[in-house]
Amino acid sequence: MENKCISCGGKLKSREVDYEIYGVSIGKFPALVCESCGEQWFSEETSKKIEEKERKLGIFGLSIDSKVSYSGNSLIIRIPQNLARFMRIKKDSKIKIEPENKNKICISLD
Repeated sequence: MENKCISCGGKLKSREVDYEIYGVSIGKFPALVCESCGEQWFSEETSKKIEEKERKLGIFGLSIDSKVSYSGNSLIIRIPQNLARFMRIKKDSKIKIEPENKNKICISLD
């Protein structure tokens, strides 16, 4: 039985692919890659190895759900300590906040 891509029906090939998250290269890992659309699938074992490496590097779980709060007359968004450490954000860090669209804001460090 030939492996087919569930996204486009293309042919899947085994490849070593570079896995990157948050701009950090985690390393090369085996994956099934669609020759047509480029979609990648990792085995459960490989996914566990990727997660272990992310944890070791301190970047696992940086994406979080949060709520907007009030402080005086302003709305505030709290940045968790592990995310602040990863981004090297400290009290009084200068940032730029701009809308990307009506449902997304972009915060960048100056």
